[in-house]
Amino acid sequence: MKYFLLTTLISISMILIGCGAKGGPDLSPEASRKVVKDLPKWFLSPPQNDGYSYAAAQATSQSMQLAIDKARVAAVAELSQMIKSEWNGYTKRVQEETGMGSESKLLDQFSTTQENVISNQLENVSVKEKDIQVENSSGTQIYRVFVLVEYDENAANEKILAQIKADQELYDAIKAADLVDEMEKKVEAYRQRKE
Repeated sequence: MKYFLLTTLISISMILIGCGAKGGPDLSPEASRKVVKDLPKWFLSPPQNDGYSYAAAQATSQSMQLAIDKARVAAVAELSQMIKSEWNGYTKRVQEETGMGSESKLLDQFSTTQENVISNQLENVSVKEKDIQVENSSGTQIYRVFVLVEYDENAANEKILAQIKADQELYDAIKAADLVDEMEKKVEAYRQRKE
């Protein structure tokens, strides 16, 4: 009986504490007219430059640095997805009509599921642009940060070429060492025959 009473009191206390807790500000508020009006031009139309790829993202937080980090991570993830990713999808549509004539009813259901897998190692990515806006959400100040990241494709290509050249030099060195070993064996065999 004591166990039951103790369990009931703890359960009621937890419910009351949970119900009485004040929620924080909405960290994903809809963009206000001012935010939409002040959108950076590059956010909706990223630049187009040969040898570079761009991605933009936005994030909100009570912490300015956290908002910057969240936006940067989202932009880099989008950039990575543009470079290489795997997509799987499933679409289902069901249509059914019941009844006759004007009394008929049409049921139309549509569902879609998509999965995107990203696995890239990106270097030469930098934050090209950043715009920080301060908003009020539920009486609390939050930061909305817009970030544009840039991927330097030319630097990546140069690194790949340098790796290929280094691999070629290593291959040539190994090949030369093998030739030297072979030549030494032949000289030793020649000496053995001469004796």
